[in-house]
Formats: sequence, structure tokens, C-alpha cells
Amino acid sequence: MCYAKNLLLSVSLFLACGSIALAQKVLVVQDEMPQIEVLSRFLETTGKLQVDIVDQANLPESMVDYQAVIGFIHGKLEVTTERTIINYTEAGGKYVCLHHSISSGKARNEFYFDFLGIRLDHPEFSRHPVQPGEGYGWYHDGENGITLILVNLNQHHYITNHDIEWGPTVSYVSSDGPAAEGDFPSISLPKTEVYLNHKFTDGREKTVLCGLKYYDPRNGELFMQDRAVWLKPYGKGHIVYILPGETPADYENPNIAQMILNTIVWEP
Repeated sequence: MCYAKNLLLSVSLFLACGSIALAQKVLVVQDEMPQIEVLSRFLETTGKLQVDIVDQANLPESMVDYQAVIGFIHGKLEVTTERTIINYTEAGGKYVCLHHSISSGKARNEFYFDFLGIRLDHPEFSRHPVQPGEGYGWYHDGENGITLILVNLNQHHYITNHDIEWGPTVSYVSSDGPAAEGDFPSISLPKTEVYLNHKFTDGREKTVLCGLKYYDPRNGELFMQDRAVWLKPYGKGHIVYILPGETPADYENPNIAQMILNTIVWEP
């Protein structure tokens, strides 16, 4: 009987140690902590992930042990960070590109936008109102923020549908037409920021999951663009872009946080 108890204890300890060893690790490379503090709590609590948070000056020597690397970089993207993320993804990693990790400052990097398959035209005018399909623009209206509507264009993909509650349907016409108008589920994000006129440079390599719908009161233009959530293969790995993230409230929305968790655990 004593032997059986000891054997059972040994097996339990082995399984426990194995679970710890197999715990999924996520690395966040960031330069703004308030949003990441909210997101990391969700990933740790709901996703049971180990989340390591660093800035660009303290990148780990190797990223190979990480299930995913999340980029949340508002300012300058250092060349070392750029190369490390590209190499990690090419070797089979998953790069989760959040919000302003695609923004005009990164246009100065030599390889990053080619890696993403993105072009931002005339970023020098991005602070001003833009026309749909023309130069890159962004808007958050200061402390007021703007209302961004995410539109679910792929209602079967794990990333944008597992444990996510979509709201009312909205009318939407794909920007990558010709396309007919349809009704799709939506999520409304108040007091946030929008990015406009991201242009794909890689043909049909990307799989679009969500569009954005936004009415710009500055010039009366309505934007419906298939650019809010997308994924693409790169080398042996994958890139996933998710637009929301200007404020902590974006990640306090459980549907947005769950979408990021889904991205991390999703198996292509």
C-alpha cells in the first residue's frame, strides 16, 4: 500500500512538472506599459500563459522558446529588434503585430514593411484627413477618441471566433472589390484610434479576418477597409496583425483580449 501511494505521488509530481515545462511562453516587446499590463493580466489569468515583457534595450538572446512574440512599439523600431523579429518568424515563430506596430515611423526601417507586406503612402500628411484608398492616415481626436467598428469578415476562423461574442450586424462593402454589400457581425470600440489606407504589397498572401468601418467627421468620408485583422505566412512562421490597442480600455474589452489569446494558441 505504501509503495502504491509513493508511486502515485511520483506520477503526480512528474505530470505536474511536465505541465510546468510545457507551459506556453509569450514575449511582449513594448514601449508603452499601461495597455500591456492589462493585456498581460488577461493572457496570464485566462490563457494560463507565461508572459515575459521587455523593452527593445533588453531583448533576450534567443526567442526560440516563445510560442509567440507580441510587438507593441509606438516609437522607433530599432534595427536589432527588426532583424530579431523577422528572423524569429522566418524560423517558424508567430509574430503578433499590435496596433501602432504598423505606423509611419517604421517606414524608415529597411526590411520591416516588406516583411509585413505593407506600404504607407505619404505618411508626412497622415495627421490630416485623408480620402479612402489614398495616403496613409490616423486619427484619435485627442482625449475624446473615435469610435472604431470591427467587422467580422471570416466567421469561421479560430482567431476571430473562438470564445468571442460579436455584436449586431452592420452593412459593409469589401474594399478589395468588386464586392457586393452584405451584413456582418461587429464589435464597436469607443474612444480609440483608427489607422487608414494600409496598402497590401504582397498580392493575396494575406488572409483577411476583419475589416474596419469608420466615419471621419473631419471630411465626411466613410471608410470600409479590409485591414483590421489579417494573417500571412512568412518563412516557416506566421504574422498576425490586430488593429485595436490605443488605450488600456481596448484590451479591457474581453473580445479583443480573447482574439489575441486565440492568435497565440492557434495552430496553423
